[in-house]
Amino acid sequence: MLIWCRKLFLERPDLLAKWQEKYHYVLVDEFQDINQVQYEVIRMLAAPENNLFVVGDDDQSVYGFRGAKPGIMKDFMRDYPAAKRILLDINYRSNAHIVKGALRVIGHNKDRYEKEIQPFREAQETVHVQETLDPLDESKYILKEIQKYMKKGIDLKQMAVLYRTGEDARVLAETFTQYQIPFSMKERIHHLYEHFVCTDMNCYFRLAVGTYDRGDFLEIANRPKRYLSRGSMEETPVTYESLRRFYCDKEWMQDRIDQLEWDMKMIRTKTPYAAIQYIRKSIGYDEFLKEYALGHQMEYSELKEIMDELQERTKEFQTLPEWLAHVEEYKHTLQMQQQQRGNGTGEGVTCLTMHGAKGLEYEVVFVIESNEGVTPYKKAGTPEELEEERRLFYVAMTRAKKKLFITYVKEKNGKSKAPSRFIDELLVTV
Repeated sequence: MLIWCRKLFLERPDLLAKWQEKYHYVLVDEFQDINQVQYEVIRMLAAPENNLFVVGDDDQSVYGFRGAKPGIMKDFMRDYPAAKRILLDINYRSNAHIVKGALRVIGHNKDRYEKEIQPFREAQETVHVQETLDPLDESKYILKEIQKYMKKGIDLKQMAVLYRTGEDARVLAETFTQYQIPFSMKERIHHLYEHFVCTDMNCYFRLAVGTYDRGDFLEIANRPKRYLSRGSMEETPVTYESLRRFYCDKEWMQDRIDQLEWDMKMIRTKTPYAAIQYIRKSIGYDEFLKEYALGHQMEYSELKEIMDELQERTKEFQTLPEWLAHVEEYKHTLQMQQQQRGNGTGEGVTCLTMHGAKGLEYEVVFVIESNEGVTPYKKAGTPEELEEERRLFYVAMTRAKKKLFITYVKEKNGKSKAPSRFIDELLVTV
């Protein structure tokens, strides 16, 4: 639509003139999010009088994936040298510690207007940076802090947890569910248990505790390969005996069925963590994943990471039924979240991405998993992309009015993680 509008104005000056006659004054808000096509259309529309009024903050330009370029704001002064520039240099939202800390971070960007922003609020609570062991430890730390602020009289709606991508919120959402802290999510997150490897593990668990569901048998019968045909699972219910009857003339298949039954007995009384380890190594699920990745032109490392994360999640649970009940409760909670988003009745702590938080404000804000590879994002390789990641972190920081927490993890899924460079920039005064 944008491209065709530009094309129309360029090819039909008569139509452009009609629109120019209709609108004598043009105001553009959120000007930092403009892309080149929009800018050209606006310039044509505002001509020849050039009564153009734009409002924006180049430090909050975070939509590069949509074509937005903060450099357009600088181009504006070049294209309209007679324009008057008014700097809104007072931050009325955040306390002085938050404002000064955010300015220290964003000051490392080179492609920006130099500006001095003064806080309206006095320096109250300082910005708190917290190191945590892993995502689970991080989520429990946030849970305790939220409970502290609840006792101080701050409403849950005035607290927010911000993260770089939806994946970073998965452990947090589970912890909130487990400890019955109400929360709402602006964006739908694809939770871990939607992934097929998690579905497979839960199928194994249900079979191990004696739930002989045909769907569970079908799901994992050949993960890894056992050469069990779909036809062998037509009886209801499917049992090891029904499988043996089907393969009564094949001794080698009898051995495979015996092994499957034995494996299920072996994991029945294990903890979920130990059961997954047994399925991966003794049953051979990791080898199946390698073959799956090769056949589907995927990186095995991606599937292994999911597997590692799932196994890490199960550490707190002692029995397979306890884990299965937790998964179902979590799925139900997320389903309720979707319904609340649909009817606008979201309650509790707000959980949303840094992009989704733009323009919003809360008394207490937690910026989680502030690690290299997360923020800045691992795919941000160019200087321009790194500067946009820094702007995104700046946006996240300046959502807080009273208290800002920034947390990072030392390890994730057994791998060491480094704190974000933005934390160093925040803490080191140049």
